[in-house]
Amino acid sequence: MPAHSAQPDQPGTPSPQTRRGAAPSTAGVYLSPRMWLLPLLVLLLLGGAGTALYIGGLGSPGNHLKHFPVAVVNQDSGTQTPAGSENLGQNITDEMVKGFSSNDEIDLRVLSWEEAQEQMGKGQIHGAVVIPESFSANATALVSGSLSDTQVTRPDITVYTNPLAGPLASSLATSALDPAVEQANKALGEQLTASAREAQGQAQAELQGELARLGADLPPQLQQQVAPKVDGTSSDLLAEPISVTRDVYNPPPEGAALGMGAFFYSVLLMVVGLSGTVAIHFLVDARLGVAPVELGPRFSLGPPLQPARWKTYLLKWGLVVLGGLPTAGLMMWVASAVGMPIPNGGWFFLTTWLSIVTVSAVTMALITLFGSAGMILSLIYVVFMGLPAASGVVPLEALPGFFTFIARGEPLYQMTMANRAVLYFNADADAGVQSGVIGMLVIMVIAVALAMIFAAVYDRMFGYRALRAAAPA
Repeated sequence: MPAHSAQPDQPGTPSPQTRRGAAPSTAGVYLSPRMWLLPLLVLLLLGGAGTALYIGGLGSPGNHLKHFPVAVVNQDSGTQTPAGSENLGQNITDEMVKGFSSNDEIDLRVLSWEEAQEQMGKGQIHGAVVIPESFSANATALVSGSLSDTQVTRPDITVYTNPLAGPLASSLATSALDPAVEQANKALGEQLTASAREAQGQAQAELQGELARLGADLPPQLQQQVAPKVDGTSSDLLAEPISVTRDVYNPPPEGAALGMGAFFYSVLLMVVGLSGTVAIHFLVDARLGVAPVELGPRFSLGPPLQPARWKTYLLKWGLVVLGGLPTAGLMMWVASAVGMPIPNGGWFFLTTWLSIVTVSAVTMALITLFGSAGMILSLIYVVFMGLPAASGVVPLEALPGFFTFIARGEPLYQMTMANRAVLYFNADADAGVQSGVIGMLVIMVIAVALAMIFAAVYDRMFGYRALRAAAPA
C-alpha cells in the first residue's frame, strides 16, 4: 500500500483553489458552522438517545413486569381432621393463583416438581414456591401441640430462585413471591388460631364433663390451671406458623460472574464485531483508494479502484467471516485461561463466531446504506437499543413494551440467549440455543440482503463512488 504525505502542488498543475474557485481563509473554515455544528449534533444525538434508551429501559424494572414467569409446586398429600380431609397446600396454591390472576404482571405456573426443575434448568422460570408433602400434617399438628407438651414441626415452604436465568430476575422473583407467601402465612395463622381456640373450648368442656362425672369439685381457679389452653408462645407460633426457606436452584459456577458471565461475554462479542467491522471498513477503503487511513503523521491511500458497492460489502464482511474463526477460538482460549467455565466447546465456538459475524453483517449493512452515518446508526441500533433489550441485566418480562417489541430483532438479545444456554443450560435447544442461532441467522440474512439490494440500486442510479469536494463555507 503506497504511503503519501501532503505535498505542495507541482508547477503547471492547477491548484485545488484554481479547480474549485477561491478557497475560504483558514479562520473562516474553523469558524464555519459546518466545522462545529454537525459534530455537536452528533454528540447530542448519541448522548440523548443513549440515555433515553439505556437508562429509560433499565431504570424501573419492577414497574414494567408483564407475564413474569414463576411457579408454585404443591406436593402436599393432605391430612385427616375431625372435619374431614384437608389439603392446606392446595388452599395456598388456589389463593396464589387467584391473587396473581388479577393482573398480567406475573405468569404463575402450577407445576409438578419435575416440571419446575425442567423449566428452571432451561431458564424458563425465575423462581418457584415449593410446598412439601407433609405440609398439612405439620400444620394441623400445631393445633393439638399448642394444647399439650407434644413436640411438633412447623410447616415449611421453600422459595427457590434461579440466578442462572439472571441475578436481577431472581430478585424480582423474590419480590413477587414473598408477599404471596406472607399472605399465605397470615391466612393459615388465622385459620389455625381459630381451630386452636375451638379445640381449647372443646377440651375445657370435656374436662368439666369428666370432673362432673367423677363428682370432683375443684375450685374454679384450679380448674383453669389444669384445663388445656393455648399459652403465649403457642399463640405466637400459630399466628405465623409457616417456616419459609429461601434457596438457590443450581447456583452459578465459579467464574460465571454470578450468572452474568454469558451477558458480559456477549457484550464483548458485540464490541469486537462492531469495532472490528469499522476498522476493516476503513482499512479496505484505503486499499481501494476511497478514503485515506492515517498512520501517525502520514496517511495511506491506494489507487482508486472504485469497485461495485456490493462487491465492497462482500469483501469487507467476508474478511470478518473468515477472521472471526480464529478470533472466536482465541477469545474462548483466553476466557478459559482467566477462569471462565466453558462447557459444550463446539456449540460455544459456533455461537461465538456467529455472534461476531451477525454484528458485522448489521454494522456493515448500515454503513453500506447510509455511509459514515451508518456507524452512528450502528451505535444506536446495536448498542443503545441492544443493551436493554438483551435481557442480560433486566429480564425481558420486566422491560418497557418497546424493548419487548424490538428484542427479537436485536443481535445482542439473540447472542445472549444462545450463549447463556450453551454456558449454563447444557446447550439445550429449548433453553435458547435454537432460537438464538436461528434469530442470528435471520438477522444476518436480512442485513446482507438489504445491503446487496441497496448497493446495486445505488450503483445503478448514482454510479460508483467518487470524490465529492466540499463546498465553500
